[in-house]
Amino acid sequence: MLILQGIRIALSALKENKLRTFLTLLGNIVGTMSVIAVVSLIGGVDDYVKEEVAGEGSNVFSIERINFFEAITDLDAFLEAIARNPVIRMSDVEYIREWVPSASFIGAALDSRDNVVFLGKEIQDIEIKGRSEEYPMIEKAELHSGRHISRLEDNTSAAVAVLGWDLKELLFGGGDALGKKVKIGRKHYSVIGVVKDQGTLFGESRNRFAYVPISTFLKTYGSRESIEIKVKAADIELLDQAVDEATMAMRIRHRLKPSEKDDFSVITSQNLVSLWERISSSIFKALIFIVSIALVVGGVVLMNVMLVSVTERTREVGLRKALGARKSNIVWQFIVESITLSLVGGIAGIAIGFTIAAVISMVSPLPYVIAPWSIAAGLIVTFLIGLIFGTYPAGKAANLDPVVALHHE
Repeated sequence: MLILQGIRIALSALKENKLRTFLTLLGNIVGTMSVIAVVSLIGGVDDYVKEEVAGEGSNVFSIERINFFEAITDLDAFLEAIARNPVIRMSDVEYIREWVPSASFIGAALDSRDNVVFLGKEIQDIEIKGRSEEYPMIEKAELHSGRHISRLEDNTSAAVAVLGWDLKELLFGGGDALGKKVKIGRKHYSVIGVVKDQGTLFGESRNRFAYVPISTFLKTYGSRESIEIKVKAADIELLDQAVDEATMAMRIRHRLKPSEKDDFSVITSQNLVSLWERISSSIFKALIFIVSIALVVGGVVLMNVMLVSVTERTREVGLRKALGARKSNIVWQFIVESITLSLVGGIAGIAIGFTIAAVISMVSPLPYVIAPWSIAAGLIVTFLIGLIFGTYPAGKAANLDPVVALHHE
């Protein structure tokens, strides 16, 4: 009954002093709102990244000259790799194919950007993907029409191309692209296939590309670039074994001593997920520090308002004590009121936080999720704020002398 009475008094105070109530709860609302909004957006991006990585194949990894992610995680190692690691050639790809039995497909990849032209219509800044014949088995490249690049076309450096969906639509509209000639850079290519619409990634189209044979790519854009070796393990359970085999093969190929570090980088899907998790974790930790300031300020304001409430209700406290109310009764009454006020601010902050996350998701490519644990955390934190910052005013009310309190004007 005492708890229900305290809740009723707190809710009554909310209605009677709307402006003071709003200012009292503003710190809790802002703090909780910020946490909920950011946690929802980061959680949405987390799920999105994991889904996209899984879509590309969790049993696929790549061998590259330099791990560009080290520029974020370990700048010294990144700079050392640039100076030390040799260029990966097609001969390395052929060698790896012979010494990684746990792999089902091993291919070569190189990327560049160029303009594509058809009948005077020019589309700028298109991703040109040089690939060996294995790319459809390793990458997500389901065809809408036509066919993929063959081994013969790769071996003979044929001028053929497979277009992404957006590129095909921009150049040919609703017309058929197969058999047509497009100009990529300074060279003309016959269109042999069109890849299905692959959607967007954070609002950016994933369909503005053209596949060409890796051998043709090297002749057109130069053969000095380091090749990326893409490896698909025969099964997800064989991924670690395939990574070990590929690493050992590359070390033997580069004649590295046991004491020498790898002069190449092996990048798996888990590396990408782990990198993002480290970034999002850092963002979340920084946010917690910032938001905690707003919550502490909100708690201090709540305590001041409760002290004002104690002063305003001094005669009421004196009357209750004169009628036999114990100190514990007075303490519980004011603590329940403080917790109720704080929870109201927390609930409002949670609702506003999810609303902000939903609006941001609607007007931007950032997805969001509703995480039940974040709701529970918001309620627990605001409960503790009400409890901690309501204890002093409650103690002050409980220690009032009933005789002095009854004479208070």
